[in-house]
Amino acid sequence: MLPHRNTGRKPADGEQGLSEVIGFVLILGLIVIFITLWMTYVVPAEGRENEIQHMNDVRDWFTQYKITLDSLWINNGDDTLTGMTISNSLTLGSQGGATQAGGFYMPLMKPIGSTGGLAVVNKSDRISIKVNNEIIVPNLYLGALEFNASNYYWISQTFYYQMGGVFLRQEGGTVARVAPLVGLTNYNGTIDFDITLARIQESGLVSMSGQGPVRVDTRLDTASDSTLYTGSNVTVTLNLSDSNAAIAWETILKEIRSSRRVPTPSTNATHHCDIYRTGSNVTMYVRASPVRLTVFPANYTVSLQSIATGVT
Repeated sequence: MLPHRNTGRKPADGEQGLSEVIGFVLILGLIVIFITLWMTYVVPAEGRENEIQHMNDVRDWFTQYKITLDSLWINNGDDTLTGMTISNSLTLGSQGGATQAGGFYMPLMKPIGSTGGLAVVNKSDRISIKVNNEIIVPNLYLGALEFNASNYYWISQTFYYQMGGVFLRQEGGTVARVAPLVGLTNYNGTIDFDITLARIQESGLVSMSGQGPVRVDTRLDTASDSTLYTGSNVTVTLNLSDSNAAIAWETILKEIRSSRRVPTPSTNATHHCDIYRTGSNVTMYVRASPVRLTVFPANYTVSLQSIATGVT
């Protein structure tokens, strides 16, 4: 008779199996810790960097847009550029509509792409101009081209073009990144005051949002000859939609006045420029003997076109 064979597992085999399970759990825990740390620190940092770069690109785009529009009316000699349409493209999101990575966990390892909206807005912003207390520009609506970013990792920002200037609106307030088309020159008692009424109006599709690129078609409708007015005083009043926008306009107008060495009323000079704000209204009062005001009209119409799928 064959001897009985013991088929039971040795205690060492059980300990080895237990250690394998513990090792697997530890490895899984390390993976979870790594993913958690990556999502907590690396993903937000990368997302913030992407969104900051995207907002810098938007800022540069608006600056170039302003320069391009200025070149249209400046070079519109003999009305040769009236009706001219220029096209630019702007990417709305930080990832430009790129497809997210696939797989089970890879999307978690990448930052979420921001979205943005571009629109032609006709708010209540208006400008009026008086010469010797006589109205020459009665409550003209300005309009604006506005980009509003919905950022996940960086502060949400809004850039907009209005009357030749580029403005940035964010949580801390509104500032002028590029000065509007307002100029002052002091000639020993005579002040030359130049202002360009660059107005934005809608045509066709006027708002779009998403992540991909959008084409912006801008047409110079009218850019008639400048008009010269001469008087002892000029009053420009800006009625803006909110106090933050008014603060931005007040600040940049005072900077223009300071850079051109035009006296303020506090100097008791017979020729001076007073700039003040009341709520959301900004007033610019210029007094001299004489004030020579030159008004340049420039009217633009803007339409938007989608040039990528997934943009609505």
